[in-house]
Amino acid sequence: MNMMLPQWSKFIIYPLLGGFLGYITNWLAIKLLFRPKNRILGIQGLLQKRKYLIAQKAGEVIREYLLNTREIKKVVDKEKVKKSINKLVDKTLILIPKLGKRVLSRILREITYLYFFDKSGYIKDEMLELALSDTDLENIIKEKILNYDIGELEYIINKVSHTEIRFILYSGAVLGLFIGIIEALLPF
Repeated sequence: MNMMLPQWSKFIIYPLLGGFLGYITNWLAIKLLFRPKNRILGIQGLLQKRKYLIAQKAGEVIREYLLNTREIKKVVDKEKVKKSINKLVDKTLILIPKLGKRVLSRILREITYLYFFDKSGYIKDEMLELALSDTDLENIIKEKILNYDIGELEYIINKVSHTEIRFILYSGAVLGLFIGIIEALLPF
């Protein structure tokens, strides 16, 4: 018994099937970024497999474009640094008599300010690099990424880009739906 579906049913079945397959394909592609965590039959999640290279590149990109000593220099609280210098000078001169202390304190503060700050009022590069260099920042970022479990990275990425991931999934469904409609219109 050969059961034929009515001709109009392909205009429902093909688009629904195409939408479902588009959604599932994109969902699977996203999951394969993270899974399997351990190699199974030679297959491993892309992020786990390339974790070291990704960490290295992320460190470089973040250092170059987002967070480096130039950017940190812009946000260093100059007044806080000056207060710290003042406290340090006051501690250093604690045993000096009041009159000499006032004069010497002012001279030491001004010399220290000249040593720490550039003409624009920002902390000097060489002073900042004593505490933290661009290479140090890059290595911190790289180590942080390498120390995260792939499950934690998946959670972070999903948390940050949940809306974008849903867009990718739904786009696959919509694209599949349109391909299903086109297939239904083809004469065969």
